[in-house]
Amino acid sequence: MRNKLTQAVIAAGLAACSTSAAADAVADRIAELERQLAELKAQVMSNSETIEVNTSDIEQSRPMAKGTKFTYGGYVQLDSIGSNYSGGKPGNDLIDDFFVASLIPVDPVSGDADSYQSTNLSAKSSRFFFTTATDTDVGKISSRFELDFQVSGQGDERISNSWSSRLRHAFLKWDYAEGSSIMAGQSWSTFFNVSALPDNLDFVGPVGTIFVRQPQVRWTMGGLQLAVENPATRLNGVAWDNDAEGIPDLIARYNGKTGDLSWSVAGMGRQLSWEDRSNPSIEAGEDTQFGYALSLAGKWQLGTDDLRFMFNYGDALGRYMGLNAFNDGYVDANGNIQTIDQMGGFIAYRRFWSPHWNSTFSASMARADNPGNGDFAGADSLASEYRSLHASLNYLPAPKLQFGGELVFGVKELEDGRSGDMSRLQFSAKYAF
Repeated sequence: MRNKLTQAVIAAGLAACSTSAAADAVADRIAELERQLAELKAQVMSNSETIEVNTSDIEQSRPMAKGTKFTYGGYVQLDSIGSNYSGGKPGNDLIDDFFVASLIPVDPVSGDADSYQSTNLSAKSSRFFFTTATDTDVGKISSRFELDFQVSGQGDERISNSWSSRLRHAFLKWDYAEGSSIMAGQSWSTFFNVSALPDNLDFVGPVGTIFVRQPQVRWTMGGLQLAVENPATRLNGVAWDNDAEGIPDLIARYNGKTGDLSWSVAGMGRQLSWEDRSNPSIEAGEDTQFGYALSLAGKWQLGTDDLRFMFNYGDALGRYMGLNAFNDGYVDANGNIQTIDQMGGFIAYRRFWSPHWNSTFSASMARADNPGNGDFAGADSLASEYRSLHASLNYLPAPKLQFGGELVFGVKELEDGRSGDMSRLQFSAKYAF
């Protein structure tokens, strides 16, 4: 009996010791967990402070306001251009950078001219742009700003070729509803369907194309576009500083699509005006005249290939076609503005020989119904017709990287029968980013 009692006491003691040891282990474990929790809390607080600092730095360095998407791009291009002019040296070097049909020299009245050759390397066609887009409660508001270095009056080729930049595009656009927007600023004229322009290496391309950028306000609703655009008049018979700007040019255009054919039809009404202010305080003479122009353009997708076209007609095409290939009209002996019927167009085919090789072939013309010498003194020296051909071969070894060559041939004819031509070989290397 005593032995059993002794054993029971010993067992109870051992159990008490075991319970005490377990309690101590649990207490130690809890203490360790509390220590780890305190360390984790301190680390979280430290990371939070770091995140706040980094967020502040990001907000301070953000290029645009929060909620505004910012993008940039452009391309770098080198052009090597060799030209031959049958009528002698051009009077304006601009034609050495890209095809300006009106600047082609013609044979002098005295007889045949000595041809002139030139070689020109330039990176002036390189460009840069940036855009913004912000979603708001009233729709998306976007903007675009774009520069290149063409037509620069600053710089020369002697040492640094430091050409100054020029403004191409600067506009804002408000998409206030699905398919509806208002654009205000400088961009391509609404009269010009840019998507129809051939994929030539030359900066402009065919002589019969519409090609104008200018300040404007444009309203778009679905396929319909209405615009008021900056007016400018260029007339034969008056100095440019006597040309006047009246009401804005009024333009309407409709964009449509039929199967694989995307097309547009555009109409324009213009007020041509001039005012003799040789004495700024006294008006010696003035006149205004209204004119019109129509344009049909499009692009027909033929699998990977495409066919592009444009046809223009009107009595006030003037500066809108072929880089002012013809003036808007002329001032007769009585000081009245007379308009000139003009027409022009092109057709261009782009062929993909393989995923890395393609070519573009384009043919173009522009013509004006000029007055006779009895209506306008010096009418015989006015350009009556232009023609141009472009043929290119391009190699694209990687996306956005392009090497190409292009043959260009242009002809200028005057009313008195004299003519001149330009033949050109151009090589270009281009990388878009």
